[in-house]
Amino acid sequence: MLDASPLPRRQRPDDTITFLEKLRSAPARDVLAARVARQGASGLRLDDVSSQMNIRREEAIDLSAGLILSNQVLVAPAAFAKAMGDVLRLLTNFHDQNPLVAGMSKEQLRDRAKFGSEVFDGVLHKLAEEKKLEIFGESVRLPGRGVTMKDEEAESKKMIEQAFASAGLKVPSLKEVLEGLKVDRVRAQKIVTLLLRDRVLVKISDDLVFHQSALLDLRNKIGALKSREPKIDVARFKDLTGVSRKYAIPLLEYLDRERVTRRVGDERMIL
Repeated sequence: MLDASPLPRRQRPDDTITFLEKLRSAPARDVLAARVARQGASGLRLDDVSSQMNIRREEAIDLSAGLILSNQVLVAPAAFAKAMGDVLRLLTNFHDQNPLVAGMSKEQLRDRAKFGSEVFDGVLHKLAEEKKLEIFGESVRLPGRGVTMKDEEAESKKMIEQAFASAGLKVPSLKEVLEGLKVDRVRAQKIVTLLLRDRVLVKISDDLVFHQSALLDLRNKIGALKSREPKIDVARFKDLTGVSRKYAIPLLEYLDRERVTRRVGDERMIL
């Protein structure tokens, strides 16, 4: 039942021979458990078991009792438990080093964990099931962890929001706002990222950021205009909002993307 199938290159030939000798007379279940354990958190694909042990896939499934099956990859319980611990450790370190970031991206966490995606997904699912971590979109965080701000950071966040809220549609440049803060530029940019993520601020072009309340008010104005004027051009938009062309064109393009308007020649149809 046991063959001399090649094992990972990192294992020396004499290690492989010793490993196979120990299992030569072992029960098939023990052979499978040993092969899987030897792969650590990378695990052993269920489809590879048949060729390595000269058994049918159904037999491999029967023999895998006591092992963990994560997306068709067999993992030893001890290796799976270690992988779970490694993920939690990586998340803890990330939160400690990045107090202004809500969570760690799955991609970044997977890269640092250094084991296969099948096992990684299984580990995340198990940890989430046990409420040891939280998954939101493509990010992961520990329960109760997230953004932690110092006093000057909280004050800066408030200043940024107020600067854009009070400006309406005639917003200052982001660079101008950030230069007036007490925190360094790196932390200031992270605060802006938080405000953008939470949709408190909305970036409509490379240079223009607006408070969400100003954009909501604009949408309401355009909607109210529809019953009287089903179309609007740049000049009429400027009169309605009181903004210059610098703001008018990006705002109209934003409204097009949001399907509030649709461009038809030099005019916009209000939808």
